[in-house]
Amino acid sequence: MSGKTAFSITKLALCQVQTEQWHVEGNLERTLRALDAAGTLGAQIAVTPECVLHGYGEGGAPDYARRMLEVAEPLDGPHFGAVREKAAEHEMDVVFGFAERGEGENVHNSAAFISRDGDVAAVYRKVHCRPFESTEHQGRFVPGERFEMVERDYAKIGLMICFDREIPESVRCLRALGSELVACPLATGTTDLTRHLNRAHNEMITRARAAENEVFIAVINHAGRFNGGSFVVGPMGEMLCQMASAAGVKVVDVPVGVVREKFHANPLGWMGWGHRREHVYRKHIGS
Repeated sequence: MSGKTAFSITKLALCQVQTEQWHVEGNLERTLRALDAAGTLGAQIAVTPECVLHGYGEGGAPDYARRMLEVAEPLDGPHFGAVREKAAEHEMDVVFGFAERGEGENVHNSAAFISRDGDVAAVYRKVHCRPFESTEHQGRFVPGERFEMVERDYAKIGLMICFDREIPESVRCLRALGSELVACPLATGTTDLTRHLNRAHNEMITRARAAENEVFIAVINHAGRFNGGSFVVGPMGEMLCQMASAAGVKVVDVPVGVVREKFHANPLGWMGWGHRREHVYRKHIGS
């Protein structure tokens, strides 16, 4: 899908923000600057890294649970409000990765879809949390129970976070919801997509998820504490772009219309979506 195309385009901003662990105010300032840059560059939608404000604080410290509760913020919190204002200022949709304060002392690893008028269209809470993250093990995040897709005039946007991409059912569910482009905030090391990968690294898995579901996937990482490398892959597993390690904002023209008009328009699908026999699968893996 390189070169000229008649398919509709979505201008997507990868906001690769430099973060510091627990430095919420500094991380917010850098996030808002990145959103300013995205707006200036004409992005329709901008995506931040996972838990961008608290810098994805790692567990292990004796006061980890307390600090996570302190930095987690509800949807009506002031930092969240600043991001909403920035979305409205630039009339730009924003997928914002943050630690969300839920009911009681619950904390979720969340991605909010903030619309271009500053409203919250959806909040996705990470379904698949590794043991060091999840309250089901030794972590602090309460896993979510559903996936989210937001339909905009330019694309149908699915939401997932980091480790979700390694579970086949994640993107499968988002495809079933009608997603054409999946926004995936991230906080982990990345691999150069141009290198030959001789094992099932995360980036190889992401390309497979995109191809088997015929969608675009945009993965946005932290700079600084993590190694950047934010990227976009397409519905045939192809690489559209990948950033280097430094902080920055890159606006990518994503031909989302190709999914709607070429791939999903075929009931059987290029990779066999229409050939699925779910009644057979349920005999082996449950509903």
